[in-house]
Amino acid sequence: MNLGFCKKVFTGVLGFGIIVSGTGFNKAEASSPEKSEYSLVQATDLYSNKLNENSNSDDLVAVLKSVEESNQVESLSNNDKLDLLNTIVESVPEEVAQQYQKEKMNEINEALLDESNVNSEGPITIELSDGSSVDLSSTDEVDYSNSSSIQARGITSTERGLFIHGPKDYGSRLYTAWIKLKSLGVTVATLKLGNHYSVGDYGLKMRYCSVAGTKGTVWSNVDASCDVTDSKAEKIGYDMNAVGNYKLTGSVTNGYVSLTSSLKLTQLNKTSKYARVYSQYTYRD
Repeated sequence: MNLGFCKKVFTGVLGFGIIVSGTGFNKAEASSPEKSEYSLVQATDLYSNKLNENSNSDDLVAVLKSVEESNQVESLSNNDKLDLLNTIVESVPEEVAQQYQKEKMNEINEALLDESNVNSEGPITIELSDGSSVDLSSTDEVDYSNSSSIQARGITSTERGLFIHGPKDYGSRLYTAWIKLKSLGVTVATLKLGNHYSVGDYGLKMRYCSVAGTKGTVWSNVDASCDVTDSKAEKIGYDMNAVGNYKLTGSVTNGYVSLTSSLKLTQLNKTSKYARVYSQYTYRD
């Protein structure tokens, strides 16, 4: 089965606020939907009956792809959509479901390794072989949790791609890497790696990292942790790093993702009190 092909869609640049939600990110509910005439029972009967004990992972991917393309399924509530996906995956033998999950995670990780994605300045949406998608983006903003004043340069929270390069005034900042895994338009899991750092005459210092805002759904749990592996960038060309590790458990997404952030000092102006910082995150095998 060839899961290496991905369709990439570039999206517009939008402003938004960082979500901070403590550590309770394992069982967040999908948003509450309106009822529709097309029922979950109808959808389940139609799609799960296309699979049986002799189905393989290619068959499962084909059915999931057709579900993603269905206008009728689109009218279902978010919770019903997730229920439908879970039922479809449970319609095949366990070893087939495991093979599908493994190949899907490999495809997600390949997308994170793709050089064209890493070098994109804007948010990216990648369509996977089963019709689901991955959103990749990042933000760099003033860290108000550790700052008493509004700084003039780089104060807005604008969604960007996997890298951001620009001037940052002295003070506390927060660079956040975002990954959203979506099925049927519903966010199944959100993975975040927050880098809380400071800019000053000393260059760059990483105060700590965070996975706040990471969350799953009823059908997809996420366990996450992070570590700062290099906390200082004191000279031009030096960088500092953090690593986020994410374990996803569920019928549609099941496996591991590991992200590495890199914040490089490219210019330091002690007179005007600002630095230029190149911020980027990549998949780490």
